Amino acid sequence: MRKLLIILLSFFFLNVCAQKNMSLEQVKSQWSTRNLKMAGGEKANILQFVQVFQNAYPTYSGGELIKFSKSKVKYENNDKVIDLKNGYALYSEDDPDSDNDEQLNACVWKRSNGHKLYALNLHRFSTELDVLCFYDYNPQTETLTPEKKLSRLFTPSFPGYKYRVFLPQNGKDLVIEEFFGYLNIKHTFSWDGMQPVKPQTTIERMDSYQATFSESFMFTEEHPLTKYALSDVDLDGFPELFFCSDDETYMAVFAVKLTMDLLAGQDDRRELHIFKGAVSHAGTCGAGCMSENYCFLKKSSEKTWLTEMSEVDFETGEYGPNTYKLNGQEISSSEAEKMTRSLGEPMSPQFKWKKIVR
Repeated sequence: MRKLLIILLSFFFLNVCAQKNMSLEQVKSQWSTRNLKMAGGEKANILQFVQVFQNAYPTYSGGELIKFSKSKVKYENNDKVIDLKNGYALYSEDDPDSDNDEQLNACVWKRSNGHKLYALNLHRFSTELDVLCFYDYNPQTETLTPEKKLSRLFTPSFPGYKYRVFLPQNGKDLVIEEFFGYLNIKHTFSWDGMQPVKPQTTIERMDSYQATFSESFMFTEEHPLTKYALSDVDLDGFPELFFCSDDETYMAVFAVKLTMDLLAGQDDRRELHIFKGAVSHAGTCGAGCMSENYCFLKKSSEKTWLTEMSEVDFETGEYGPNTYKLNGQEISSSEAEKMTRSLGEPMSPQFKWKKIVR
């Protein structure tokens, strides 16, 4: 009976402890609501900051990082880091059987006004969520003051999809990466002496996107693809990737959910059209040839290709009747026209173009 009582009390104690930890949603709604005190003045370090934050907003990963800092284990790897010299801390579990779903990293910058800027990010893996917290630290008053505006320095390229915040251990750049299936977008914020600023955006495999586009369209290095946007063509909740040149004369559309597939484009011969559930490009396809190529999408992948083509009769000088091919096989005009009518008129989406650094 005594053994059973001990087990029950232990179970109760563990549950009570677990209840003390806040959810990331709770931390997100509360962290900016009050100042925190942190002793140490100029010598205050990153571990003290994590401890003060943990006291105010307890989380599992914060608690585990504090435990690690007090353990006899003296090592640093990719999962647990306490770097007092560089002002950096990280806790992430490397145990595949762990139920922990959080990661914590924190860092500090020296500000040009004699203060310090502390940052702490909590990331949840399963139901993706990041909570990015910034505090100004005044060593004279030993006060941490929330800077909520800095937590909004990043706007995701497309809502609802995962991204990761990488606070710097070495150097001063803050990096945020977005992941959309095959597509990776990296935003690097530089340090201006007071805060992270001027994000520089790069896209992984950008040269491959441009090379694929140049294989099918009249494209030259004089008009590189320099801007991108994400838009959900088939309304399945996953975006397609759009590129354009500075003057928006050249455009390309890629499916990126499973692989990199060019769907349609625009150059000095063909114009891009965007429909609900499809994209197309229409224009000349050679001497005496006009065509429109439709790509119908389903679940962010190519579903059907429809080609409409008309060629000049050089004896009369006029274009002949349209011919149609569905996935390379000829079909009747009535069947093809039924498909194109189902699309309605082309849409004119207002893209929020973002600059790419090459």
